Amino acid sequence: MKKALLSILILSLILNCADLERDNIFDPKNPQSYVDQKILVELFVNDSTGFEYCDKALEAIEQISQETAYQNQILILEYHLTKEGWNDPFASEENLLYYHDYVPDQEERGIPDAFFNGLMRRVQGASAQKVGDRYREAIDELSGKKAYFRVEAVKDIANEMLNLDIKLARLGGYSKTDVRLNVVLYEDMGFSRHRFVVRKILDSQRIHSINPGEVRSFSYLEQLENITDLNAVNALIFIQDDSNDSKEVYYVTKI
Repeated sequence: MKKALLSILILSLILNCADLERDNIFDPKNPQSYVDQKILVELFVNDSTGFEYCDKALEAIEQISQETAYQNQILILEYHLTKEGWNDPFASEENLLYYHDYVPDQEERGIPDAFFNGLMRRVQGASAQKVGDRYREAIDELSGKKAYFRVEAVKDIANEMLNLDIKLARLGGYSKTDVRLNVVLYEDMGFSRHRFVVRKILDSQRIHSINPGEVRSFSYLEQLENITDLNAVNALIFIQDDSNDSKEVYYVTKI
């Protein structure tokens, strides 16, 4: 928390010091500013008997997340889906609605289903022999890009309440329209295939336009329920396109 507070303070100082040389690529007032883009992997699964391919998908993405080449490149969310006859204690209706938003056509749905930076890449299905290679291929195709947003945030969890303060800065030299700020809470359950279990999807914040160098502030105060270990709860904050069918994720960070 102290580190996050310091980061927000540094960002505020940079923005308020008019005499600074604007050659820092992390400075929102520098028109050449950017950060390296990470890749958000969203995996839709179920724990029920008969969905062993979901196990293969989860094992693969967990292994990839530990590989040196990908440790600092990807952030992962696993959404457990609910349906009549399925037995998954981590499933929720909001996860299912989120999946339906990604895949409106019922004929195209099927788990496991993985999405990379929104709908930029999609890998459906899994097999022990090929799923890891398919995920790596999707990640590699999206790697090496620049992101023109930056987020600093402070997260505090106490008495089953989450308090989250976010500062969002627009980097680069041009404005951006029709994006939304998303916050998803996940819990590391501490055992295999359950390292990134989505526990709560917070309300999106729609941003109609944001100018270069501009900083927006957002705050959340949320009740946390049915959490196994509050100390194992993380927040993923990501900026996503809100204007077309790609739902492209431009920036993601973990708090």
